[in-house]
Formats: sequence, structure tokens, C-alpha cells
Amino acid sequence: MDRKPDYLHQVREEEEGKMVRQLLRNRFRFSRRMFRRLKEAEAVEVNGETVYLTSRVKAGDRIAVFLPGDAGDGVKPQSLPLRVVHEDEDLIILDKQPGVVVHPTRNYSEGTLANGLAAYWQERGEFHLVRPVTRLDKDTSGLIVFAKHPHAHAVLSGQMERKRYLREYLAVVHGSLEMEEGRVEEPIARSSETPHLRTVSPEGAPARTQYRVVRRWPEATLVRLRLETGRTHQIRVHMAHLGHPLYGDTLYGGRTAGIDRQALHAVRLSLIHPRDGKKRCWESPLPEDIHLLMESLPPF
Repeated sequence: MDRKPDYLHQVREEEEGKMVRQLLRNRFRFSRRMFRRLKEAEAVEVNGETVYLTSRVKAGDRIAVFLPGDAGDGVKPQSLPLRVVHEDEDLIILDKQPGVVVHPTRNYSEGTLANGLAAYWQERGEFHLVRPVTRLDKDTSGLIVFAKHPHAHAVLSGQMERKRYLREYLAVVHGSLEMEEGRVEEPIARSSETPHLRTVSPEGAPARTQYRVVRRWPEATLVRLRLETGRTHQIRVHMAHLGHPLYGDTLYGGRTAGIDRQALHAVRLSLIHPRDGKKRCWESPLPEDIHLLMESLPPF
């Protein structure tokens, strides 16, 4: 059986005479690195014949692209419960549970979301290197995206740099914020005293977080936050800097009253799909432990 192309484009009249490379760059936004991979793999065909990327085309020609498959061992497959929100040929979106690390590290070599994802694909007869587009802290729950091939990862990462990939979170913080909404723009650096912590510092990398109050209690606030940058622990550091650390976030001054992890959930994400260029949005409901925390808070 002939393999189905990963990308297919029929040349229009106004595109006649252009090079294959130019059309693929305009239509699918392939990167230079991807073009090198396509060239090495001889992975581009016109009307069923392998061609050079510099070949010129005629109206009606059918350009087919066969993405080179992933190679290497990847992470160890390990069957774990996954909550799949969406999956297609380019990406997969999971709803991460708290307490799960995204990718193997020195301290967490197994039992990570990546191990579970590798097993999930293996059971379906697929192999992909695990490519998180963004990461969530171990105890942060909610939506996270993984790209299934290098081109999707490059496109989505580029969207983050151009602020077209949007991430929104809900957090329960200590105290009552003075403003109904605002923007924190404070650089974040690694702590010189405790390397695994981050701190606001003039020497840090630029970091910007928008926030909006959703609900208030006498001693707490439910806040909706949007990340404009993606620094490690960004929301936790910025809210602590404002004097409103997250409930359960003992690393940054929060207390564990009512919850045993930081009360932070990735509730919504929006992106431009790397294949068709259309905007897609997904949402995740608040998990039970955050609902229980809110129910335990003293009312006005």
C-alpha cells in the first residue's frame, strides 16, 4: 500500500513557475531545518516522482510531502493513565493531573507524562519522540500540548515567540488583590541562594503576566492569569512578588491550608493549528482539590 502524504498541495494557476521550496514555505511554513531533512530523505514528490526542492512546477501539479519518521530510542514507554483532550496527526493535548512530572529528569527518571505518552503511542503502533511545546510544574494541573513531529513543534514554538499561542490559568491566592485586573512585568532569575527557586531580579529574563480577579473571599482570591512569556515558576513568582502567594505553594510563601499542592490549573489554551492555520481553543475544568479548597474558604 502506498504511504499517504503528510502534506499535499495542488499547484494553482498563479503559482505556476515557482519552485517547490517556495510553495512549501508559503503554504506550510517549513523551517530551514525541516527543508534540510526533506532534502536528505528525498521526501518531496510532484505527481508521484521525487523532485529537487528547486524544481519548478506547473498549474495542476500535486506536491506531496512525506515527513521523515522519528529515529532513536526516545523515553521508556510506561503505561500510565492519561487524559487525552485532543489528538490529530500533528499534536496531542493532555489534561495533566497534579503530582506528575512532564519529562524525565535526574530525580524523576520514570513515571512521567512523557513515559505514559510513549506507551500510549506504542500501543497504537506509532513512534514519536516526545516534544512538549510548553511544560507544567509537577504539581500544576491542566492542559499541555505535545507536538508529534519537528515541523509542528517548530510552528507552535514560533507562535509562542509571536504571542499567538495563549495560555490561561486559574489560581487561588492568599489575600485580596487591590486591583480587579493588572499586569505584572518583572524579570525573573534563578535564585543565587537556592538554585531550584526563582526570584524577581533586574538581572533576570523578561517576564510578563496578566491577571484578572474572578472571585473574592475575605482572605483569598480566585485569579485568572494569562502568560505572555514562559519563565520557570512565572505565575508563582509574580503572585508572591505582589504579596499574594498561591495556596499550597510553600516554596514561595503559600500555606497548605485546604490543599497539599499549589492551587494552579492550566484552564485554557488557544493556538493556530500548524496544518490548516485555523485558531483552535480547548478548556479544562477545575480539578476537585481546587473546588474543595474554595468550598473550605470562609465566606464574607
